[in-house]
Amino acid sequence: MTVVVALFAILGVGGWWAYNNVIKERFLAEDFEGAGNGTEVVVDIKDGMFVTDIGDMLAEEGVVASARAFTNASSDDGNSGESIQVGSYTLQEEMSGVAALAALLDPANRVAGGATIPEGFTSMEVYAQLSDFTGVPIEDFEEAAKDPEALGVDPLWFEGFGERQVKSVEGFLFPSTYDFNEDWSAEDMLKAMVAKFNQTIDEIGFLDALKDIPDPDPDFDPSALSMPDQEYDPPTDGEYRVDPWMALQIASIVQSESGVPEDDAKIAQTMYNRVNFDWITGGEIRCNCFHSEAIWNYGRQLDGEEPITSGEDIDWETLMQDGENPWAPNAKEKAGYLPSAISNPGAVQLEAAAKPEAGDWLYFVTAFEDGRALFAETYADHQDNVETAKANGMIK
Repeated sequence: MTVVVALFAILGVGGWWAYNNVIKERFLAEDFEGAGNGTEVVVDIKDGMFVTDIGDMLAEEGVVASARAFTNASSDDGNSGESIQVGSYTLQEEMSGVAALAALLDPANRVAGGATIPEGFTSMEVYAQLSDFTGVPIEDFEEAAKDPEALGVDPLWFEGFGERQVKSVEGFLFPSTYDFNEDWSAEDMLKAMVAKFNQTIDEIGFLDALKDIPDPDPDFDPSALSMPDQEYDPPTDGEYRVDPWMALQIASIVQSESGVPEDDAKIAQTMYNRVNFDWITGGEIRCNCFHSEAIWNYGRQLDGEEPITSGEDIDWETLMQDGENPWAPNAKEKAGYLPSAISNPGAVQLEAAAKPEAGDWLYFVTAFEDGRALFAETYADHQDNVETAKANGMIK
C-alpha cells in the first residue's frame, strides 16, 4: 500500500509538472484569431535570428499574442519558420501564430527598400518622411498636393462642404509601407498613397456604413440655434447627415487621440455626440465643438509651430476658444466640423468612424499607462476619471 501511494504521488507531481511545462506551454499558448486587426506593423528579421527570437520579437511588437503561438505554428508546419528570409516585412497587430508565419513566408509581404508612413502622420510629416527617403524636395509634395482630385481623390469627398471647409489631401495619404525610390515623382508617390486609401475604403465598406450612423440627439438641430454666438458649420438644413468628409475628420481625430484600438469606436461616438448634443438643455458641454487638443496642435503645425503637449501648464480652455482661429476646437464661432481632417488615419480608425460604438459619452481621458481611456456622460463623472488619470501619472 505504501508503494502504491508513493507511486500515485509521483504520478500526480509528474502530471502537474507535465501540464505546466509541456501541455500548457504546447497546447494552451495564448493566441489571437485571424489575420490581424488592420493596424500594420513593419518588422525586421535580422541575420542570425532563430525561430524563438522571431517569436519573441513578434510578441513584443503586438503582432502575436505569445512567442509560443508562433513557434508552435512553425513546428506544426515542419519547422518552416527556419526558412524565413532576412528583411523587413509588413504584418499586422493581433495576428494568430499561423497567420504571422504565413505572412513571413510570403515574399509579397517583404519590403524591399520601402518607405514606411506611420499611422497618424500629418501631410506635413508625410512630405518630410518621403523627402528624407527619396530626396525629392518637400516643396514638390506641397505643390502636387494642391489638387487632391488630380491625385485620385474622388470628388464625392468634397460634397456637402460649408464655408469653412477646404479641399485638402489631408486624410487621404494612407499610412503603409511603399516601395518608392528616387525615380518616383512627388505626384506619383501621393497618387499611390491615395490609391491605397481608396482600396482600403472599399475593403471596409466605409461609405455604405455611414448611412447607419444614428443621430445622437434627434430632437436637436445644432445649426438652428437662435443663439448668435454659435456658428455651426456646415448648415444642416434641419436634417442629420454624416457626409464622407465628416467621418474622415472623425477618423483623423480618433487616430490622433486614441491610445488603444479598443477605444477607437467609443472615441468616434464621443465626437459625433459632441457636435450634435443639445448642450443648452443638457447642461454639459458649452458648444457643439470637438474640444480636442490634437485639433489645436494641427493648426499650429500648419502655421509652422511646434505642437503643445498636454502636460504644459497653460489655460487650454481659454486658449482653444479663439473665435478667429479656424482650428480653435472650443470656440462657439467655430462649432461643427473642421476645415479638413487633421491626420492620415489607418484602417482601424476609419472603420471606427464609420461604425461607432453606441453610447452617450461626451468626455474621455487617457487614464492608464497602456493608453486606455475612461469615458463619461457627465462632467462630474469625467472629473472622477481625471482624478484616476492623475493617480496613474497620466496627468500632472
